[in-house]
Amino acid sequence: MFYSLTMLSNRYATLISGMLSGFIFAPYFLLPAIFPLSLLCFQIYQALSWRHAAIYGFIFGFGHFLTGLYWISIGVSVYIEEFWWAMPFALFGLPLVLSCFIAAGCYICWFMRNSKYYHFVFCVCWIFFEWLRSWIFTGLPWNLLGYALSFSEILIQITSIVSIYGLSFIIIYSATSLHHLLVKQRPDFVIALTTAGLIWSIIIAYGVFRLHSNPTKFSNIQVRLVQPSIPQLAKWDLEQFWQHLDLHLSLSQAPGNPDLIIWSEASLVVPYTYPAIKYKLLEMLNNTGAILLAGGITDNGKQNDATQIYTALYALTADGEQLFEYHKSHLVPFGEYMPLKHIIPLKKLTPGFIDYTEGTANIVNLDKFNLVIRPLICYESIFPNEVRVSNNIADVIINVTNDAWYGKSSGPHQHFYISRMRAIENGLPMIRVANNGISAIIDPIGRITKKLDLNQIDFVDGFIPEKLATPTLYSLVGDSTTLVIVFLVLLIQFMIKSLLSYRTVRYCKA
Repeated sequence: MFYSLTMLSNRYATLISGMLSGFIFAPYFLLPAIFPLSLLCFQIYQALSWRHAAIYGFIFGFGHFLTGLYWISIGVSVYIEEFWWAMPFALFGLPLVLSCFIAAGCYICWFMRNSKYYHFVFCVCWIFFEWLRSWIFTGLPWNLLGYALSFSEILIQITSIVSIYGLSFIIIYSATSLHHLLVKQRPDFVIALTTAGLIWSIIIAYGVFRLHSNPTKFSNIQVRLVQPSIPQLAKWDLEQFWQHLDLHLSLSQAPGNPDLIIWSEASLVVPYTYPAIKYKLLEMLNNTGAILLAGGITDNGKQNDATQIYTALYALTADGEQLFEYHKSHLVPFGEYMPLKHIIPLKKLTPGFIDYTEGTANIVNLDKFNLVIRPLICYESIFPNEVRVSNNIADVIINVTNDAWYGKSSGPHQHFYISRMRAIENGLPMIRVANNGISAIIDPIGRITKKLDLNQIDFVDGFIPEKLATPTLYSLVGDSTTLVIVFLVLLIQFMIKSLLSYRTVRYCKA
C-alpha cells in the first residue's frame, strides 16, 4: 500500500515537472524550470523495472509537450464547428504521441543505470530522440531544449558549429547534473558541474567573440515587410478578399523607396493571374517601382488540372513578368494534406477540399539584384537540416508565414525564435514576413535589425543584411556536428576525473 502511494506521488511529481519544463520556451523563458529534469534522471535510476522507467518518461513527456504545444489546439479551434472532434487529439493526442520518444529514451537508460556513464547516456538518449522526432513520420522538431536559450544572442552563437541539438545537449547535461546529488555521488557532481562550467565559459566566450567580430553590414537592397494581421477566419472569406487586398496595397504604397515588397504566406488566397487581381498588383508595382514577393495559392499554370494546388512564393515585376515560383516542399500533415487519405477519408484542416501538392526544395534567383534566395514557407523553417544551405550558394533566407491561427498564445513567439535560429546556423540573413505573428529583418548572426510585433498592422522598411564572408561549420556538415559538443563534454569530464584522481593519489602518498 505504501509503495503504491509512493509511486502515485512520484508520478504526480513527474507530471508537474514535465509541465513546468514546457515553460522554458518563448515567450516565458523560465529557465529554472529545466532543472526538474534531474528528478526524471533520478527516477529512472531508481526505477524497479524498465516498465516503470518508461512510464516515468511518458508522464514527464506528456506534461512537457502539453504545456509546450497547447497552442496547436487553438489553431484547430479556428474552425471549431467543423473540427470540434479534433480538439482532444490536438490538445492531448499529440503530446501523448511525442511523449513516446521520451519514454523510449528512459527505457534505454534504465539498462545503463548501474554504469558510471549513466548520466552521460541519459543526455545522449535525450538528444538522439530529439533528432529522431525531427524527421520520423515527417517530423516535428519543436520544443528542442536548445530553443530555451533563443532569447540570448550570445548563447545561441554556438549553434553555428554544433547545431541546435548540440545546444540541447549541453542544456540537458547541465540541468541533470543535480542527479548526482540526489544519488549522493558528490565527486561525480563536482566533475559534472565543473565540466558544465567550462563548456558554458567556452560558449559565452565564442558568442561574445562572434558578435564582436561580425558587425551588421547591409546591402543596398531595400525591402518592405507588409504585415496586415488579418484574422484567420476572415482571411479565407471571399467576400472580404478585396478589402484585404486593398489593405496590402495601401501598406505597400506608403511613402518610401523599397526595391522588394514582401507579402506573407497565402497573402493571395486565389491565383494572382485573375485579370482584376493582376491589374491591381501591377498598378501598385508601377507606382512603387518595386518587385513583389508574395505568398499565394497557385495551380502552377495548370488551370485545367483541379487536382494540384500549391502553396507558393512568387516574384512579380511591374510589367507582369513572373521571375520565379517556389512551391512549399514540406507540408503540414492534417493541416495542408491528410496522411493516409485512402484509409482515413477526412478533410484537411485548411480551407478547401483538395490537398496541397508537395513542391521541391530549392533556391531561386533575382537576377536584377544578383540575389540568391533560400525561400521558406511557414512550417519549413523549423527543420534545421532541410533548411541547411551554405552561404557560398545563397545570399538570404526569405521566410513567409501566417501565425494568425494561434492568436495571442505562445505559438507565434516560439515559431519566430525557432526560425531565427536558421539564420545563425547558416550564416545567412533572414527576412521573415508574417500575416500575423512576428515579422523581422535578422542579420546572419541573429541580430534583429527591424521588427513588427504580434497583432501589429503595419509595414517596416530596411536593408537586407549581408551574409557572412565564410560558411558556418553547421551549413557545411549538418546535424553530425552535434558530436563535437558530445565528445568535448566526454573529454573534459575524463580530464577532470583524471586530475582529481592524480591529486588524490599524491595526497595519499604524502
